[in-house]
Amino acid sequence: MNYISLIHNRKSVREFSDKRVSLAKVKEINRYFTKGDKRLVPGLKLELHIFSTDVREALEGAAGYNKFLVGAPAYLVLLSEEHPHAALNAGYIMEDLVLKLADLGLDSCWVTFDNSDAVKRVLGINSPLDVAAIIAFGHGKKTSKELRVNVKTMSNVDIAAKYRYMDPKRSIREIVYLDNWENTDGVIEHIGFYGDMLWDALYAASLSPSYLNRQAYGFLLHDGKVSLVKRPDSYNREHDGEVSLGIVLLHFSAVLGSHIHRLSWALGSDAAKLPLPEGHEVVATLSL
Repeated sequence: MNYISLIHNRKSVREFSDKRVSLAKVKEINRYFTKGDKRLVPGLKLELHIFSTDVREALEGAAGYNKFLVGAPAYLVLLSEEHPHAALNAGYIMEDLVLKLADLGLDSCWVTFDNSDAVKRVLGINSPLDVAAIIAFGHGKKTSKELRVNVKTMSNVDIAAKYRYMDPKRSIREIVYLDNWENTDGVIEHIGFYGDMLWDALYAASLSPSYLNRQAYGFLLHDGKVSLVKRPDSYNREHDGEVSLGIVLLHFSAVLGSHIHRLSWALGSDAAKLPLPEGHEVVATLSL
């Protein structure tokens, strides 16, 4: 897959047509997952359930932000065994599948949920593993308007039409620090520009979808390494926040992997002992 192109052009779709996803594409998605190239935590027990028949009615009330579910003709449901980095791993894996869907000409949208057991119950999934992530997918409706989830407050959400609207994203200059947190001097000179390995990877990371578009993260370049740092954010729920960070790692790794093979992230705050502001935490560290 051309990750750079897919990341730049992929967008979240919140209105789908009734057109069914072909069996050939469903089989290809399952084959790609089974191949298992993109894993942050190797060896973790996983299951991917693909629902290509109408399960929207069953899912309503069990999934969606505040039970506000974006309906679609098909859903991916990833299950994982318990692990300290299960949600991070799920975000990494499922965002790779999101980009695979885009490569197959399909549109998608992340779906949040609160209760794993409730989701398994309504979908008839009999497994000891926990639901880790859900993706709605299919063929997006052709429309001139952009649909955006409008989070007015944490308890008041709707979908509104926005014309020529692009979600604001924090740029590289706002999320990347050099040698110590808060220092942005010399960052651009250090990472280069468009087409340079590190710039491309960091730009791809900055385009990552995140829970409520909060972008609660930053990168610190230090000692020939790069560390992804979680920022404190009262709006981020723990599981959704970890999934979002996994998406960031996938975007960064997929693009950097086109330049450097065999990337290996060290996960957790012990991976790099860095002086950070209160509430900030190292998520993962990679030697460059």
